[in-house]
Amino acid sequence: MSGAARPAHIPVLLHESIDLLSPERGGLFVDCTMGAGGHSMALLQRLPEGAELLCLDRDGRAHEAAQRAPWADDRRVRLVRAAFGDLLEVLGDRCGQVTGLLADLGPSSMQLDEEGRGFSFQRDEPLKMVMDGDQEADAATWLNEVSEAELADVLYQLGEERQARRVAGAIARARPLERTGELAEVICRSLNRWPRPGKKHPATQCFMAIRMAVNDEMGQLDRLMAGLETALAPGGIAGLISFHGLEHRRVRRWVRKVCTDDYGPKELARRQPLVPASFDNLTRRGLRPSPEEVDRNPRSRSAQLRGVRRRG
Repeated sequence: MSGAARPAHIPVLLHESIDLLSPERGGLFVDCTMGAGGHSMALLQRLPEGAELLCLDRDGRAHEAAQRAPWADDRRVRLVRAAFGDLLEVLGDRCGQVTGLLADLGPSSMQLDEEGRGFSFQRDEPLKMVMDGDQEADAATWLNEVSEAELADVLYQLGEERQARRVAGAIARARPLERTGELAEVICRSLNRWPRPGKKHPATQCFMAIRMAVNDEMGQLDRLMAGLETALAPGGIAGLISFHGLEHRRVRRWVRKVCTDDYGPKELARRQPLVPASFDNLTRRGLRPSPEEVDRNPRSRSAQLRGVRRRG
């Protein structure tokens, strides 16, 4: 739909995530995934004078848009083009000073909807899928060079595609692939399933897996979570919004690990913790969008927010 107006980006779990971080406390806050700035603007509205907001995004187009936005002129705001997995490098000597941090995982609506980015099978366009426009290896490059065995592993592990070997073999035989339409057709033919109104597109899981591999999404998430204890000040709060099963499980396992005292057999008998928990779990089973939010923004349907507070 070239030229058609697209709906504005709607930040997911906006009120829940901002309430979780309690920006009125002041200090240094980090929006790890600035995107269109929805969460950043909401944080700013509740940040007191003297507080700071560091906005990260690896997408150059997001930064170009933010630099033109009035909210980014606020003296409390600093924009940094960086992936959230590099948070500790960005913070430098400010490590251990972050009062609140939010990471809205996965691609933004802007990236999914913008023509020419190659994230979607809904349009036939160059097969790119890169969140960082300066990244040299896009999806076409990766797909045409990766081994069939590694591709099958990615489709199975990141896309949870049960027919991963069959799809990987079909993609390998069809190479070189350069366009989203070509890839979607190869996947559908290999599965012998075709798009039907009201049903999930057969290529959905495979496209997601390829996008995640090209952008190292799980690696970025793992690095972010591993660095949170170093980044946050005592009492500092982190909120992570995940969108699909793989992200949900990764975040849930990490929360369980860092919020639970680790007892060894002997220590358990004496009730002495071997490794004391470093965080408190603030959300238990995770917060989900209300039916009203899902109605306004169907993309929020699968979102889950989990929050932790660093002990200190």
